[in-house]
Amino acid sequence: MKRRRLSFPDIYYISYRLLGRWAELVLPYFEDLEKDIKRAGMKVSLNRYVSNMLLVTFIAFILGFLLPLPILIPRTAVFYALTASLGIGLLASGISFWIMYVIPNVRASTRKDRIGRALSFVVNYMAILSTAGVVPERIFKSMSSSDIDPILREEASEVVRGFEILGEDFYSALRRRCDETSSKQFSELLRGLSMVSLAGGDLTRYLRTQAKYFMRMRRVALRKGLDQLGVLAEVYVTAGIVMPMVIIIMLSTMSLIGGGLMNVIPWLYLVTFLIIPVVSILLIILIDTMVPKEE
Repeated sequence: MKRRRLSFPDIYYISYRLLGRWAELVLPYFEDLEKDIKRAGMKVSLNRYVSNMLLVTFIAFILGFLLPLPILIPRTAVFYALTASLGIGLLASGISFWIMYVIPNVRASTRKDRIGRALSFVVNYMAILSTAGVVPERIFKSMSSSDIDPILREEASEVVRGFEILGEDFYSALRRRCDETSSKQFSELLRGLSMVSLAGGDLTRYLRTQAKYFMRMRRVALRKGLDQLGVLAEVYVTAGIVMPMVIIIMLSTMSLIGGGLMNVIPWLYLVTFLIIPVVSILLIILIDTMVPKEE
């Protein structure tokens, strides 16, 4: 029989079964976390996520306490080994708790960036449907099943789920999504769409205006990104190419002036195999965080 993999919902269920009662005692301290969980699009309740936080923190403490003991006990007194292991366990649990706490916020921020990058194209799609006479409810149903950006397709699906499954009217589902989405731009777009539709305004004209605005903002963001890449290219030439060459020349000159008393080989190894790769990796990571990802 094929063994089923343990998925994240299973982990949340297990942690809730083990620590759900304890999690309920501290839920009032994590009310702000619930907003981040919803904005991140995480399909989990606050109680289960806090239970998972407590379980991960407890496991990190146990591992941080037990793993160093076999290494420390043979090399130092038992009291100092236990004290050091306790400190490592507390540090590991603290770091794990902090990581679990910020994960929803990081995921919400990533989601917001992806929505912002795709918004100009999706609003154009909405404007085309509105021009063809499609009502707002049908526009969102079409978005939820069309080949647009997966994040915005998911946002539209949440609105459709509200008025088709949860029994809300369309505008109530729209207002709820305004409060739960991670993107301020998308939230303002939904609010404007709701106001224009309820007031009997020209929805097509509104969507066309918003599409032009988002497209202009997209061009500005791309131009700004290109300027930043130009600055990074200059930084790379200076820090990744010129600086190592200057260091190597200085070391060689100092070795010659010192009459060969200075062993320059270890320093050359340090520059070649440590400084240059580290600087290059840091710049690659920086460029990767700045360049938008098209999906």
